[in-house]
Amino acid sequence: MVKCCSKYNARQLRQRITIQSKTQTTDGMGGFTEAWSAGDEVWAMWTTMSGNERVKAMGIEPTLSVKAVIRFRGNDDGAPYYSAADRVIYRGRKYNIRSIADVDGMQDWLELMLAEGEPS
Repeated sequence: MVKCCSKYNARQLRQRITIQSKTQTTDGMGGFTEAWSAGDEVWAMWTTMSGNERVKAMGIEPTLSVKAVIRFRGNDDGAPYYSAADRVIYRGRKYNIRSIADVDGMQDWLELMLAEGEPS
């Protein structure tokens, strides 16, 4: 149940994001291939935290840190459904999940700290 004085509210969830999970399928030759699932589309509050550039392989590579807040989604044991192994797609751009936090411990909201331009 959402408290009256919660840090977030549903009116703040204005952006549509897709959260994808990495899946493994057999390749028929004894190995497997990794692919990203179609994903869950959820409403989110999207906040850019910082931007940066770094030199890599004789070029400049931009990085972007973002916080996305979504409604809590949990497993049967109450743990968040998503993990740092998943990724977020927003407006065609891919963001790796660095961390996920249950905001107030009440299973109302999840804060996803994301990074674009960093390997997963």
